[in-house]
Amino acid sequence: MTMQNHEMIEAGGVTVWKLQVEGLDALSVPELRTVVEDLVERGGLKIVIDMASVRMIDSSGVGLIVGLFKRIRTLGGAVRVAGVQKQPNEIFNVMLLNRVLPIFATTEDALRGF
Repeated sequence: MTMQNHEMIEAGGVTVWKLQVEGLDALSVPELRTVVEDLVERGGLKIVIDMASVRMIDSSGVGLIVGLFKRIRTLGGAVRVAGVQKQPNEIFNVMLLNRVLPIFATTEDALRGF
C-alpha cells in the first residue's frame, strides 16, 4: 500500500512540493525519488520544497534534495527550500548546504520574488 507522503501545489508558475513525512530517510526516499523524476520530466523549473513537516533527515534525504537541486539547475531552473526544522537545519549547516541551497523560513517567503 502506498501512503501519500507529499503534495504538489502549483502557485503562479512555481511548483510547491510539500513533504508530508517526519523522516526524510532511507524508508521514505525511494518512493519520493519517483516524484523527483516526474518533476524533472515535467519541466517544472521553479520548485519550492516545503520541509515544515520533516523533523529528521539522513544522507539519503540530503541526496534526494541535492540531486533535485543539481538537476533542475542544470536545466536552467531553481529550487528553494522552505520550513527547515531543527535537525534538518543542523545537518544542512554542518554540510554547508546552507551556502548552496536557498533556504527560506516559510513557503510564502520562498515564493516571493521567484
